[in-house]
Amino acid sequence: MFKKKSYLKKSLMIYASFITVIIMAFIVVYCMSQAMNIKKDTDSTMRQLTSKAASQFESILDEMSNISLGIASNQYVYDAMEDTLSLNSTKNYFQDHLEEKKVIQKEIIALCGTHFANKSFNVISEQYDWLELNIYESDRLTKQDIQNISWVRHVFENKLSKYISPVGKDEYGRTEEGTFSFVRAIQNEFHHYGLIDIQYEKKFLDEIFIMQLQGNDMSAIVTDDAGLFYATDNAPLHSLNQLEGLAFGKADSQTINDVLLSDGKYTVCTQKINNYNMTVYIMISTKEYLRPIYDASGSVLLFGFFILLLLLVVVYIISYNLYKPIRQLRNTIDHMDYLSLSLDLQVDSSNNEILLLTNAFDKMFEGIKRTRNELVESRTRELKANYQVLQEQINPHFMHNILSVIGLMGYQKDAPEIMDICSQLTRMLQYSTGTGSAVVKVCEEFEHVETYLRLMKYRYLDMLQYTVRMDKGLKNVEIPKFILQPLAENCFQHSFANHVKTKYIISIEGRITAKGWEISVADNGSGFTRESVEKLKGQFREIEKRIQNGEAMPDTEIGGLALINTYARLYLYSHGQIQIKIEESSMGGSCVSIYMKEGFDGKLDGC
Repeated sequence: MFKKKSYLKKSLMIYASFITVIIMAFIVVYCMSQAMNIKKDTDSTMRQLTSKAASQFESILDEMSNISLGIASNQYVYDAMEDTLSLNSTKNYFQDHLEEKKVIQKEIIALCGTHFANKSFNVISEQYDWLELNIYESDRLTKQDIQNISWVRHVFENKLSKYISPVGKDEYGRTEEGTFSFVRAIQNEFHHYGLIDIQYEKKFLDEIFIMQLQGNDMSAIVTDDAGLFYATDNAPLHSLNQLEGLAFGKADSQTINDVLLSDGKYTVCTQKINNYNMTVYIMISTKEYLRPIYDASGSVLLFGFFILLLLLVVVYIISYNLYKPIRQLRNTIDHMDYLSLSLDLQVDSSNNEILLLTNAFDKMFEGIKRTRNELVESRTRELKANYQVLQEQINPHFMHNILSVIGLMGYQKDAPEIMDICSQLTRMLQYSTGTGSAVVKVCEEFEHVETYLRLMKYRYLDMLQYTVRMDKGLKNVEIPKFILQPLAENCFQHSFANHVKTKYIISIEGRITAKGWEISVADNGSGFTRESVEKLKGQFREIEKRIQNGEAMPDTEIGGLALINTYARLYLYSHGQIQIKIEESSMGGSCVSIYMKEGFDGKLDGC
């Protein structure tokens, strides 16, 4: 159905889709960036608030601990506790011993001052004698009432030296507010006498943990080893087990996580209070602090919709004006005579520029393309012909006859070395002047270069050592003829030319690699200088440029064909897929490698 639409409608549909995608992408990126910024700021603020709240909470516990420790270690308290044990009366010891009671109360005041609001200080003996110091108005409790307090029994029965009771109902019955206690045993190494209970109201914790972030209420939960210690009224207590898993096994004192709870997603900051084995969880609903983004998204979408409509109107006007000459071009093509390839343009309006320019450009482009193709083909044929001439310049017929005569004379004179030299040289001439294919198998190239090295062995005698090795899988791979000898000649003409050594070593190796194959020629000579390598790389690039542009190649001499000639022939043969690499060999000299680039579709026959 889309194909049947007019050009104008197609343009409008494409532009509308494109603009819509851009606007939606912008809105998404904008909202995501804003959300990330708010999330980053929220995390930073929550870390600070959590650290502050945990520090204030720990300060309260430290204060309660210090007061309880001071009272528990007071000598007057010890003496009074010992008296309660010796009397073992059913009455409260401190009702009959008012002087001792006043002394202990003064000691408590000396430690904590006179600020008793919302606080209570209680000393309880093991016989449940007790005294209190607070400003509450309450009924006098009996020993049995004290014994019925759950955490008092818990401390005495388990002989605990320290205990922090969670926030809960005041079991003394003095206030309707929730309270929590810091309890410390009054004891020595021989006996457990009683305990000191420092009790604070829950409001001290509310002042610390009831907070807001950007106008949104935050929740707080504090846990200890026994479970829940404190929670704000809006805390999600049904997910307490899930929250405790955030801090389990983590060594960091503070962490922040995004957690999906049963009633929604929360950002939770966890702070450990290691001195008291407690964990503080400060959390806020992700939906709440991201609400400004959700509210702004509607406005941004509405703004984007109006921008879309405006752009579509502009696109329609522009497309309509451009479509008229295009419609004329379509009508003209419909009436074109394809047999005579003639075209009579009838332009009857002033909007004919596009039509005329299109027609002129097409004709010019076809002409340029045809001329360039012809030029490139002509230059390529010329290059190949030049390299073919280089191989066929020498007419070897008379050389074969002369070498045969010399070899026969060497045999008659009992000089087999002369005969072997002539035989090897004849094989080289037959190979290099053969009129067959310009492409040979690698094994033939290896045989030819080994023949060349045998001849050079007669010149250098024991000074020259060479090895020629080739993987069997490389034997039938085809490469341009006369490629390896120039690399071997390079060892003698450059590496060994100005390098005095007792042994000249040449290693020629052909191997199959993970990417294809590689043939290397290495020696122990002087190698290439950095300047020489850079110069050769520059010449290689120049060769590539000339071949790609169909330009004439610089004249090259037949003497060895040289590295430049070798690279050019390889580039023409493989279209740049077979490369030459120049580096230092493991023997300290030069190493010239021919290798197949990764991804080349050349076949490895025989692998």
